[in-house]
Amino acid sequence: MTHHTYPLKATDSCHVTLDSTGRLILEKSINGAEMTMLLRLNCRARSRRKQGHVKIHGPKQQWVQYIEAGEEGERWFNLTGIVSLADCRLEAVDCSLAKEGELFAFQNPDLTDGPILILSPHPDDAELAAYGLYSDHAEQSWIITVSAGEKLKTLKKQYIDGLDTSLDEAVLRKGDIRAWNSISTPRLAGVNPHRLFCLGYFNDMLSTLVAEPNQIHPHPSVPSLTPSRFRRWNPHRLPNDANSQHSGARLIADIKSLLELIRPTTVLVTHPELDPHRDHIAVAEALALAMQFSGFIPDRVLLYANHLRHGKHFPYGPEHSRATLPPWFDDQSRLGDWQCYSHPLDMERQRQKVVAFDSMHDLQANLRLEKRLKRWWGQVVRHNGFHYYGTHDYFQTHIKADEVFCWVTGDAFLRGMTEQS
Repeated sequence: MTHHTYPLKATDSCHVTLDSTGRLILEKSINGAEMTMLLRLNCRARSRRKQGHVKIHGPKQQWVQYIEAGEEGERWFNLTGIVSLADCRLEAVDCSLAKEGELFAFQNPDLTDGPILILSPHPDDAELAAYGLYSDHAEQSWIITVSAGEKLKTLKKQYIDGLDTSLDEAVLRKGDIRAWNSISTPRLAGVNPHRLFCLGYFNDMLSTLVAEPNQIHPHPSVPSLTPSRFRRWNPHRLPNDANSQHSGARLIADIKSLLELIRPTTVLVTHPELDPHRDHIAVAEALALAMQFSGFIPDRVLLYANHLRHGKHFPYGPEHSRATLPPWFDDQSRLGDWQCYSHPLDMERQRQKVVAFDSMHDLQANLRLEKRLKRWWGQVVRHNGFHYYGTHDYFQTHIKADEVFCWVTGDAFLRGMTEQS
């Protein structure tokens, strides 16, 4: 039995009982308007191979949320958007639910109170985590992509077969393409190109930059390469433009400059505990250092995770199902207590997110025969409900009805990050 546990601080909470029909009986009234609502409930999957799911029946809408196959323990069901929870009913399919649980309500942050800065470690991270959010706040959103994502292990992985004949040429071309993706795809959502930047630092080297900020670290396969190669579309000059060097000090100076230019009230960055990718952790660390050096602290920091230590293929289930908090097993965090925000995506916004993914070259993977057969078996034989809009797994896991974030105040983020270091 594994319980998903988090260091959450809710605005309100109450005990909940499920009656024989699955209807929620609350010990006190909680109004779900402008709130993120999560129900903690013990559940058990009935199959080791097939994911169970829970149909969430609201008064005007129905959602479905999936749980892992073969697992048992406390899980968190996303009831956001149901204003009258007394009219909510849960229906378990291929799983069983406990009759008692706890409802947690979190006041949604006011994201309209100022600029929103999204820090994306690589091209496509902003889209995976927050395409719906930045689409709904396009006039306020700034997107800063830190790395060009140029790393290429073999010529067989280049986007156009046979286009380049040397690995060095292919690395440069991949970086050019992904840098362009990072500043062109957000325009589909209406983000002004004057608020889109690619900093051009090198893929899989950000943790080294932050750990040794005063050292210049050349590119492992193209030593003459500098970040300036991937900055040609940036709308404003940055500290590392004039004499471009690949160093942590220059990275931190760039982010500091952008903080002072934008003065965001909200910053989105990868969660340094939930997301284990070294580049992703390094971007959170670089943000904290830039905040420390600039003295500018945003009101809040929203945290997302595109890679996970636990929970393969999360969020679970087919496209358009509900998402919840990523798997985690600790009620303590270096950042203190977390709040939670679930941003809703209607069906049209989810379709637009599919188009955004399709515009990203790195999400256009070629499937091995084995995986194509598994998809055919699941869709045609098992009728598993997946649409398979694209070949990359992100087309399934991240096209969901919600984008879910943990968040803390800017002060708490800075304190937690700097005390740890």
